[in-house]
Amino acid sequence: MVKIVLAIALMAIPHTSTLQDDEAKSGSSKGKSKKTPLSEVYPLDTCAVAGKKLGSMGDPIVHIHEGRQVKFCCKGCLPSFNKNPAKYLAKVDEKIVKMQKPNYPANNCIFSDEPLGPKSKDVVVNNRLVRVCCGGCARKLMKDPAPTFRKLDEQIKAKQSKTYPLKTCVVSNEPLDSMGKPVDVIVSNTLVKVCCKGCVRKLSSNPTPVLTRLKAAQKGE
Repeated sequence: MVKIVLAIALMAIPHTSTLQDDEAKSGSSKGKSKKTPLSEVYPLDTCAVAGKKLGSMGDPIVHIHEGRQVKFCCKGCLPSFNKNPAKYLAKVDEKIVKMQKPNYPANNCIFSDEPLGPKSKDVVVNNRLVRVCCGGCARKLMKDPAPTFRKLDEQIKAKQSKTYPLKTCVVSNEPLDSMGKPVDVIVSNTLVKVCCKGCVRKLSSNPTPVLTRLKAAQKGE
């Protein structure tokens, strides 16, 4: 299949009540008062510019570029990004497709319901992969992604709940039902189950280790 990644700069749309921790700590000049839905947080553990591990230069820099969260290893990477954001976002999108595609919940276009085939497009919107059958459906997605994200969330929950590998909270390590009904959240197009809303807040500050743990559990490690 021809892989076409469309880097799309869209305003983040609050389709979920689960939000990222305060992004004003980033020092970014854009979006200081905005918060990012947990499902749309930057999913990579490497800097969008330098490619270094986040945390290797101190606390990562969180930046909002036209509604989309991006992270850097240090403040020095921000000017480079601002000079040519399309260049760096294209590389980020390639990595996101590689990360999210294996567990994508559907083999049909989310708009037309047609089977995905040679002309299908892998579109990244606000750090989320959406697979569509053609350019026309890609344009529909770009126009208003919120309804698509809601539908995608339901597909992810329906598919990944059946094979969810853990019976304990990925944050507290307590049994998932220890605080009542578990809370389902979506991170990087991945279903994550936690025992309570408090763990959702902890998860939002650094979701990468959780995704790594889930991936290992799925492999039986």
